[in-house]
Amino acid sequence: MSDNAIIVGNTRAGQAGDAPALMRELAGRLAAAGTETTTLPFPEVAAEPGWRRRLDDLLDAGAKRLYVFGGDGTVRTLATRVLGRDVALGIVALGTANLLARDLGLPLTPADAVAALGQGADVRRIDVARCNGRPFLCAAMFGMTTQLARTREAARGVGTWRILPRLLRKAYWVLRSYPFQRVRLHLDDAPLTLTTRALVVTNNPLAPRPGLYPARPVLDGAELGVYGVTEGPLYDLPRLAMSLISGTWGEEPRVFQRTCRRARILTSRLLSTTALLDGERERFGTPLEFDLLPRALPVLVPADS
Repeated sequence: MSDNAIIVGNTRAGQAGDAPALMRELAGRLAAAGTETTTLPFPEVAAEPGWRRRLDDLLDAGAKRLYVFGGDGTVRTLATRVLGRDVALGIVALGTANLLARDLGLPLTPADAVAALGQGADVRRIDVARCNGRPFLCAAMFGMTTQLARTREAARGVGTWRILPRLLRKAYWVLRSYPFQRVRLHLDDAPLTLTTRALVVTNNPLAPRPGLYPARPVLDGAELGVYGVTEGPLYDLPRLAMSLISGTWGEEPRVFQRTCRRARILTSRLLSTTALLDGERERFGTPLEFDLLPRALPVLVPADS
């Protein structure tokens, strides 16, 4: 019985210009190694029932690998379809942030990723986090950070130092219009109160580093990271922004940071809120419940990594 794999490509992702040719190249490399592949285009709407049935049929037929060409949101969508199956996820990063690919140490140039995964790969198991039962692989963002993330998304292909003024202008506008929220946190059942405009929960903790994207050095530690920025004067914003870019935010007294295995976030009244899960917008009702599925997702990494 031949080895089977599925290739799914999101041709609307940030770096998708050469995606069709790269998908064909990967299929050719896998065929040369004895793997039969089926290619599926990523649909306009990820919940499209016909596409989901087709994917599930291929998985039920015995596919053992699923290669995803896309950004973090596409990867998350496909990961939710293979949870609980003995199927490893291979990632060719085409998005803007590509957080999971960065943290896995995968090549961020799509052609290099195809070459690396097509010549043999090892399987590594990573944790999956959940917010109210919905899985995410990188981070769940609430409050002001959702607005800033959308600004960053709109500036695809812009360098770090060119996008910083845009983020600062957007942050200034949001700070003037976005209220502080008083939330109650239960982190591993330890209660505390936090007043903030933004809250981020990560699948395993962050480690500060220079640039717009803090790293997660461990992806299978079965811990959540919980982060927020406490109240302070508006004029302090540029300094805080520079601490993010320089990688020194871990030393900031205004940056709230904790680790835990389970988290519960409550508001003064029940409300509906918009969150970004791995960059994708979703609506949630409070309270918010976070937990982890340790080492639940097999992913492919280059054999020499």
